[in-house]
Amino acid sequence: MNDFASPPALVYDRAAMVAETVAMVLSDAGFDARGVMTYREAKAAFHAMDDLALLVIHADTPGERRGSVILQATLRERPSTAIVVISSRLPQDLAPFPRTAVFLEKPFDRAQLLEAVERARSARPVA
Repeated sequence: MNDFASPPALVYDRAAMVAETVAMVLSDAGFDARGVMTYREAKAAFHAMDDLALLVIHADTPGERRGSVILQATLRERPSTAIVVISSRLPQDLAPFPRTAVFLEKPFDRAQLLEAVERARSARPVA
């Protein structure tokens, strides 16, 4: 990756409109963003993005663990990746997510998303 490349971002949400809109906002903000709607797409995109800078992911609800697999892989394989967890549920109603992740409650607007991204980028561990 050269110094001028846009930082890669992966957006994983089962709702196509959410995934596509968030990816579009991130692209406008300078990221090379890809929105995906299925676990299979998310897994393939994750493995293709060795230098992943940002993960925006819909939170798992109890009994639904697919997103957790991507979160755990991110923490293990790309620990300096900034993470924003999105959901319409409150954090206490969700499966646990990483302490360094920023929670963003749906619905949210462009400014709230970008503010959450900045907080997540500030909170990520330095590799």
